Amino acid sequence: MTPARASLDLFSGREAISWALSAEESRALREAVQALPRGSRPIPDVGLGYRGFEVAWEGGAHARVYHDVIEYTESGRTVLLEDSGRQLEQRLLTGARPHLTPELFTAVEAQLRSTTP
Repeated sequence: MTPARASLDLFSGREAISWALSAEESRALREAVQALPRGSRPIPDVGLGYRGFEVAWEGGAHARVYHDVIEYTESGRTVLLEDSGRQLEQRLLTGARPHLTPELFTAVEAQLRSTTP
């Protein structure tokens, strides 16, 4: 089993594009998530299209990353975190590049440049 898997939540009715993270990527990403400040805003319901990234770590921890909000669950407890610079989302997109077509990468990248969810 890999330390973590990331996926891009983009398609309705189709399996999400997912990829394994290396042990180092997994550890660094988890530390980055855990270092984020607490927030209070939930991930907005955006309907169809780009809905962010998900990361599932070995052992059950899980993060949903969309725009500047992260919903992080560990040991059955969920907290909302803020990523005002959207660094985590950009980091996940960069890691997704080898798994996406150039057109899909560009489309998701455009979503990340958007200032509104």
